[in-house]
Amino acid sequence: MNSAQPGQRVWVNGSVYSPADPFATALLVDGPTVAWVGSDDAARGIAGSNAVLGDLRAAVVTPAFVAHHLLGDLASPRGESSVSGSDDGDAARLPRARDGYGAVEVLGTDPGKLAEAVRRIRADGMHALPVLVRKEALTGDVDPASLQSPSLGLAVREDTPEDAVRRHLVACTHAGLQAVLVLPSPLPDAASTAEAAADGASASASASASASADAGDAAVAVAVPASTAAGAQAAAPAGSTGTRLLDRVLSAAEAARAEVGERPFRARGHRIVGVADLDDAQCERLARLACTVSCRAGQAPLRDLARAGVPVTLTTDAENPWTAVKAALDAPQERLRTSARAAFLALTRGAWRAQAGGAPLAGQLAPGAEATLAVWDAESVMVQQAQGTGASWSTDPRARTPVLPSLDDSRLPLCEATMVAGTLVSGDEPRP
Repeated sequence: MNSAQPGQRVWVNGSVYSPADPFATALLVDGPTVAWVGSDDAARGIAGSNAVLGDLRAAVVTPAFVAHHLLGDLASPRGESSVSGSDDGDAARLPRARDGYGAVEVLGTDPGKLAEAVRRIRADGMHALPVLVRKEALTGDVDPASLQSPSLGLAVREDTPEDAVRRHLVACTHAGLQAVLVLPSPLPDAASTAEAAADGASASASASASASADAGDAAVAVAVPASTAAGAQAAAPAGSTGTRLLDRVLSAAEAARAEVGERPFRARGHRIVGVADLDDAQCERLARLACTVSCRAGQAPLRDLARAGVPVTLTTDAENPWTAVKAALDAPQERLRTSARAAFLALTRGAWRAQAGGAPLAGQLAPGAEATLAVWDAESVMVQQAQGTGASWSTDPRARTPVLPSLDDSRLPLCEATMVAGTLVSGDEPRP
């Protein structure tokens, strides 16, 4: 990593994912801000004489991903005390900037350990988005100045009274805070399962195959996750414990909205984290409540949530965040799928929009936005639509839909460099 950060950079000869110009091949970064995106020739003409020129060599530049990481008992499937891990282990597994993350939303019940995780995230050069999660509902007023962020979580378990959820939502709304209701996670992270499956498949193949089979192993490493994760990702049946718990949460939210008023309730942007299977009626209730849903790829009906108009963010802390995009694209059931672009936005721009007080341009590469981005080595780029979900975006080049790395190639994209607010925190500057 080059620690000497120039004031102005011009990177050309790449593929820049930007809503400002879907065919952009270059970008101009001025200090901490994206100043311009467009064509190579125009970039060279706009740049000042002191700008540092870098050749991307066909690399793909995208907004950096936003990771989501749970500490302590929140990381256990049903909120139980961890048997196999510890808070120290959770901290050691924090997502890294070198993997293409520019920010980490970290949730924890222990203020001290949450603060330590924030320190480590920032030391790695990333933005930290902490959320303190209470195990018990608020019983009185809360001082927002005492919190590390304008959000306050509540761990909602199967034995949590519905009225406790209502009280938490009401107290947060009155205090001007975003309530983050954290449900127990019934299934492993599809993206992590995919990576583990790929690693296991590669290790097994290496032990039994000759060196000439190495090329085939590389293909298996990408092909296995979609099918192997399918079993782990299968949504729980209707009427399951998770579905009944969500019904109680939605009833509590509706009661809180009636108590505080619809406008103040909607203005806080309350969130529900850890949603898995849900039916059409629950999707409609979420839409009316204007609550944002945060879920793992392959576990919630992304197609149905999108049709209902529910804001969705995807959560992952996988070593390669593209595994989460692929898990959403290749989920085992049509209702669990979404396009690669929708999944990517739910891990970048959508994740920032879900944050209380987030900057409106965060999570995208457009003039005036913060220059928090990742550079990827990808074999090809394209517009990928999930099968059976209907076309959300046209794949015709004339539609000017920005392209992303293809997830059907022999390997997933690899992160070459990460920049946060104009500072290169991982990797090297593109060479001239």
